[in-house]
Amino acid sequence: MKLFPPQPRLIAATAGAALALAAPPLNLYFLAWIGLLPLMYSISRNPRGAFGQGFAAGFIFNVGVLYWLALNDGTHWAVATLSMLITVFILAAAWGTAAWIFGWLFRRLGAAAFLALPFSWTAWEGWLGHLGEISFPWPLLALTQDGFAPILQIMEFTGVWGVSFWVAALNTAIFFIWRNETRTQRWFGFAGLGLLSLIPFIAQWHAYSHYDIKSPTACIMVVQGNIKAEDKWIKGGDYSYVIYDSLTRLGAESGVDLAVWPETAIPENLMYHVFTQERVGRLADETGAAIITGASDYIRLESRSRPLNAAFLILPRQGIVDRCAKRQLVPMGERVPFQWLIPSLGNLNFGQAEFMSGPQPVVFKVPLGRDTLRFPTLICYESAFPNLTRDFVQCGANFLTAISNDAWYGRSSEPAQITALSRFRSIETRRAMARASNTGYSFLCDQLGQIVARTKLFEAAWTAAILPLCSETTFYVRFGDWLLVLAFIGYIGFLCWGFFKCRKNV
Repeated sequence: MKLFPPQPRLIAATAGAALALAAPPLNLYFLAWIGLLPLMYSISRNPRGAFGQGFAAGFIFNVGVLYWLALNDGTHWAVATLSMLITVFILAAAWGTAAWIFGWLFRRLGAAAFLALPFSWTAWEGWLGHLGEISFPWPLLALTQDGFAPILQIMEFTGVWGVSFWVAALNTAIFFIWRNETRTQRWFGFAGLGLLSLIPFIAQWHAYSHYDIKSPTACIMVVQGNIKAEDKWIKGGDYSYVIYDSLTRLGAESGVDLAVWPETAIPENLMYHVFTQERVGRLADETGAAIITGASDYIRLESRSRPLNAAFLILPRQGIVDRCAKRQLVPMGERVPFQWLIPSLGNLNFGQAEFMSGPQPVVFKVPLGRDTLRFPTLICYESAFPNLTRDFVQCGANFLTAISNDAWYGRSSEPAQITALSRFRSIETRRAMARASNTGYSFLCDQLGQIVARTKLFEAAWTAAILPLCSETTFYVRFGDWLLVLAFIGYIGFLCWGFFKCRKNV
């Protein structure tokens, strides 16, 4: 028997294709409910070839979700393509390794091994999302459910990992019904399917109870300049500022508490450009709106200036009152990782910006009469990290803002995917959010993650809405990634069962 027969790999690859189609922007979420079945079937037919089957499925899925990495206009096309391929191969290898372990477990436990699938899948996703500066919690199984709002509401309790667990468990229940080998398996599948089908509706029903909580509100505006990624640097800060100034004045005519500008909306070191500081301060004075804007910044370390990807808060009649810097940098895109281990890696030039990580978390504060608007600013990639948002809420945030510049990836699926990931952070914490992107999507969503106002891609626009300032603490904010801990324990438990189980190989 060949170790990697072609037919099982082809069957497994259809699983990757189905899951990729379920993800944004197509959002064919129902495909994910059966998307793992081809992979499960191929491993059950040929468990010794599980690595190749898992790799094939993972390769197709991650290419389908992450192809936009190769479209990055911010670097040479060859570097962008290579970075995409390396990322996809690493993630596909993780899929293959997980499948290989599962194949071994199936040979030991038989059909009972499929009960381990939700634990295995969630544990692997959690591990890949907690690797420090090389973490990449983006192509998650939960991403496939962006179009199915009811199941997303369980994130209030489980974080994003609960949705991945639910999708894997749903596939397992359907697989037991489909296998139809014994009456016990069939009834177990039907029971599991019935229970899992109730969860989205219960979660949705509970989610609406948050509308019964009386909260203060604020009028928030997001501003989208639609400036080409390279133009802001070539044409200078004045070119960008004029666009954002005019859009903000239009939107603030009816009264706005906060205007949110995108990442590096001002492509200058704002702290050290007095003229631009005065202009944006005057805009805040005349509109009466606080302004949060992305801009360049730097920090001096050992007599050297190191750049920061920063955000600044400007208040009426006060000017710049606070600033923060991006803490979770894009590996290889914004910083070469592992410089703490090998400092000379910082001398490598792959076209990355080579930023320094922000020194500390910052929660901005905007006084609103008797209330205070308290919010962090997630800068681009940081929107993919649940723990960052959870930490900010524990520090007192009652609102969320996110800023980004997605112009680098054109009309790919990247803007739709990061929109979904940003909404996930709102649901986990029950905090409304304002997200401003240079070319879109910019949006405002409520504490259920429901978008109440949104811009189109590649248009200069603004939009505003009145949003709640929520102060309740969700189960997830209080207890964090408890489901990941249980998933790891369950996964290890199944592996121990398989290790001590005496079963003839199949």
